[in-house]
Amino acid sequence: MPTCNTDSQFEYTECLDIIYDIIQKYQETHKVILCGDLNGTLLSTRSNKHDKMLKNFVAEMGLSTGQDICEKHTFFHHAWSSSSQIDYILVQDKKLVLNYTIDEKSSINLSAHTSVRVITTIDIPAKVKSANKNRKAKYKLQWDQMDTNQYNRLIQQDITAIVDENNINTQVDILTNSLVRAGNITIPTKLLQLKGPKWKASPEVQILIKSCRNIYKQWQEAGKQKEHPLATTLKLEKRKLRSKVRMEQAVSRQSLYQQIMDNPNTQLFYRLINRNRSSQQTSTNCLKINGELNFIPEDQRRSFASYYEDLSVPKEELFDNNYLNLCKIRQQLYEQAMDQSTVEPELFTDTEVMKAIDELNTKKSADEFGISAEHLKYSKTTITPALTSIFNNILLNKAVPTAFTFGLLTPVLKKTKRSNYHGELSWYNSHSYYWKNL
Repeated sequence: MPTCNTDSQFEYTECLDIIYDIIQKYQETHKVILCGDLNGTLLSTRSNKHDKMLKNFVAEMGLSTGQDICEKHTFFHHAWSSSSQIDYILVQDKKLVLNYTIDEKSSINLSAHTSVRVITTIDIPAKVKSANKNRKAKYKLQWDQMDTNQYNRLIQQDITAIVDENNINTQVDILTNSLVRAGNITIPTKLLQLKGPKWKASPEVQILIKSCRNIYKQWQEAGKQKEHPLATTLKLEKRKLRSKVRMEQAVSRQSLYQQIMDNPNTQLFYRLINRNRSSQQTSTNCLKINGELNFIPEDQRRSFASYYEDLSVPKEELFDNNYLNLCKIRQQLYEQAMDQSTVEPELFTDTEVMKAIDELNTKKSADEFGISAEHLKYSKTTITPALTSIFNNILLNKAVPTAFTFGLLTPVLKKTKRSNYHGELSWYNSHSYYWKNL
């Protein structure tokens, strides 16, 4: 929070407004804990402009320390000219606070502030290392720049083997591998996201990064002594690197602003909005499931698995058991009739398969094998005999390929529901989408 000086009440009010909006947004779905140097005191012994605004704000939002605390000061001016209690940990739910402690000022503490500690009644685990740190670089396929002729030639090499194969799983595996392999060779890619930081380093920055690495290696080989000249050199080189990165980021921002001023359009406007909303964190911190808070990703995945398993089990109060049993009987009778039938099923034709490929929607996410609608559309004539053979084998053998039983499951939280995922999540499942929609 801003320090108390001339006209600082305006900036202080703006900060309180931001905190107000954050609390209003999350207080219905989260336990709010506000902590930090508030540059205002709740003590009755002082009442400057910041103190008055802070006391009014705390009263309005229903915030408190959760327990009665002493008047021990938390801030001590370096010149010992003043001291006060301006560091707080505030909560809306007093039951969250088990113990509130203001530590004594230590002689080895070089800060002007002393520490404030709270023991909560709930377990808040340490931040789990984000799985995003191990993420792979993301690329976008440039379909408009692909070599269509070579793409089809590479796939054609495997078509005969697919048609001659009788095993459905082998057919699907060969076709999938052929599409992916041909796409990797003939379709250019555009880098969307690096494996490491989310910013793309310029050639000048890359030179400085390489220089820092080389100097560090030399310093490491020399024993990593703090007094070594290489330590100073490395410090200066890192300073150049940070300065260059900040300068390029500033130039990028100014360039975007100038583009918006010179040629305003919707695309640039939303680009500005997304930049302001962007966050380094893309994973979910916590899920509230059946009243319990799950912070660990493994626990969250198990909870989703249990949820989906629960969906597959019929519920007495939700299902008509008589109707369910009737459906099972009909299915058994249908299977028996199919097994005893001597009439060959009506097989798919190449024309029907090609028509189905034409109806696929493009610019959609790929399935778990990396296959998208474009893979099929750009090789429609080539792969149609293979697809026709696969679907006809499914009819004749009355079997479904194993690959068709897997899919990507993406939970999507509805905008109006935040507190609990149960019954409030819509789901997108790319369950071998492009094969099954044929």
